[in-house]
Amino acid sequence: MKTDSREVILGKWKFYRITIQDKSLYANYIQKTQYPTDLWSSNFDYLWAASQPDSELVLWKVVRGMLVTFKLTRRNILQIAFLPFGYGDADKVTEVLLKCLKFCHQWNNGKQGKTRVRAISKKQLSFIQTSSLFNQNFRFAKLNGRDRHISVNKVIQLHGKEFKEVRQKINRFLRNYPDTVVRKAKPSDYRTLVNFKDSWNRTSGSKYSKIWDDQAYRKIMKNNQKLEHIVLVAETKGEVVGVVTGGILPHGQAWSAFLKSLKGYDGLSEFLNVEFAREIFNMNPGVEMINIGSDYSDNGGLQKFKDKFRPVLNAKRYRLYLK
Repeated sequence: MKTDSREVILGKWKFYRITIQDKSLYANYIQKTQYPTDLWSSNFDYLWAASQPDSELVLWKVVRGMLVTFKLTRRNILQIAFLPFGYGDADKVTEVLLKCLKFCHQWNNGKQGKTRVRAISKKQLSFIQTSSLFNQNFRFAKLNGRDRHISVNKVIQLHGKEFKEVRQKINRFLRNYPDTVVRKAKPSDYRTLVNFKDSWNRTSGSKYSKIWDDQAYRKIMKNNQKLEHIVLVAETKGEVVGVVTGGILPHGQAWSAFLKSLKGYDGLSEFLNVEFAREIFNMNPGVEMINIGSDYSDNGGLQKFKDKFRPVLNAKRYRLYLK
């Protein structure tokens, strides 16, 4: 492997490391894409923030007019992150995917199971299955967890019995902490937001065996204005007790990246979710859904929390392999 500041040469192929300046490039290709591009893990801010030289590099390459995103692990395994972006029907997407996966297979020395497309949604799978190339060349396996999409209008309104628990939680929180203020983060908040995350790791985050998002969190918080990434901060008596972040995407819907609240503030996470939906609506009333990410399990606490908001779409996810 040969690299300079941006270019990465693997064999006879040239790739580019993802940088924050590539956000407009991704937006242009996404807007031309003919399949649903609502997979949570394909959001640019997450991709850029997750690219770390000491763990995993996110690379991109234009192949036959389509933008293909790769991930190169620290063990030098090359994989495709998700389907190519750009204009093209199912046959073209599948042809580009096949060409790139074959290169990955060659680079990975044919190691069994290492060459893959890491994640695609059910709708994306259905799209490429219409190509005659699909059954000849690919197999797929279901991943744990579903991308959960909630309705902006329903979450703002919280009408009916289905949202009774959320209303009760929020009302109790506001009675206990009536001086809570939610505001947009300022550049001067960076150190405070890092300290908040450290506190969250020690308290609320202690239930997780591994906390994977520290570096990505710091990168997004430090660069949220360049990314046009929404960061809402909840303060009680001048102390930051919760954070929710995300934004509106090139395909016209929205996503939530981080939602964190300190232990002991029961109902704050529900409150922040509603405040974020309200912020999205105020920015663009035409946005219908927010992808709040995967639950990663069938019956865990994360799933139960997301179920409270009555997702209108629970998108199954799959992994693709060469046959």
